[in-house]
Amino acid sequence: MERVRIGVIGTGGIVQAVHIPQMLAHGRVDFAWCADTDAATAAKAATLAHAPVSGTDYRALLRDHPVDAVTIGTPHVAHYDAVMAALQAGVHVCCEKPLAMSVAEAEAMANEAARRGVITFVPFSYWFVPAARLMKELIDEGALGQLTHINGYYGQGFGLTDMPMRWRFQRAIAGSGALGDLGSHLISLTYLWGGKIRRLTAHTKTFVHQRRVEGTDQMAKVDVDDDVQVIGELESGALINLSASRTYAGRGNFQRVEVSGFKGGAVYNNSHGDELEVCLGDAWVARNQWGTLKVQPKHRLTQMQVFPNAILEGKVPADVLPNFQIGLEVQRVMEAIEESAASGQWVNL
Repeated sequence: MERVRIGVIGTGGIVQAVHIPQMLAHGRVDFAWCADTDAATAAKAATLAHAPVSGTDYRALLRDHPVDAVTIGTPHVAHYDAVMAALQAGVHVCCEKPLAMSVAEAEAMANEAARRGVITFVPFSYWFVPAARLMKELIDEGALGQLTHINGYYGQGFGLTDMPMRWRFQRAIAGSGALGDLGSHLISLTYLWGGKIRRLTAHTKTFVHQRRVEGTDQMAKVDVDDDVQVIGELESGALINLSASRTYAGRGNFQRVEVSGFKGGAVYNNSHGDELEVCLGDAWVARNQWGTLKVQPKHRLTQMQVFPNAILEGKVPADVLPNFQIGLEVQRVMEAIEESAASGQWVNL
């Protein structure tokens, strides 16, 4: 295969801002068509992607305009149907996170993908921050020793009170709030660096219970979480403490994760994606003995170019391209978090 033909299902913000531009820059990707429930949005995306066709019926486009792969960026509630249609057409699939609305849906998607033998990708974008790749290298090489703690925080100001109603505030469409939007990223980074979560306890909270319907004076109910807090233990025995919120004033998009082990510690900050703050050596050290470790060219991967590379090469390591099995693992943790938040009890995975 010399080039990859890709169809687009769902042409909202993330697809137009990230998926299409990064894939176009790959050099061996051709977009065949763009589909969206809104014809004008689909046509706009098709112009951006230099795709000759756009429309509102992705099933018809899959049938009439064959592709090698699709990239899916619909609201979460539509992921399952779009993914299964693409898998049944025998094409490779990239689907935005969170993968599904439930573990049952995610399992069905992962199982069908495995049965079909296609390449799948859930673009947990922070896997591709160079500092995150460097963190994984340090851990894999044993530089931090046996891990003892992963403490992560992800804050945005997206959900403050002046934000009108969006589909991301509606459970029937989004599935969850800050948990799926932000928490899924922290869960995926925890998986990348520390492996699976064994058990957890969680608390969620909604601060803004109503939001204005844009263009009107009417108010609509918010039925998803604004904030999620998780304490847990990995299968390795390391402890985790994760916090995600969409109601942090002054935070546009901020992550900070500190990873500690018996030999040292490292701090990842997405605002400084080309470096890690590290302390390696004796356990008892002063603050000024920390230093900065810069990334190397090998740590730089372009998120949406890894997918066509995998198709062209026929394979890719799972720690470079998070597939549907990893998307399923994240979904299981999300479901356990909601179960714990509802019951007030620890949940074993």
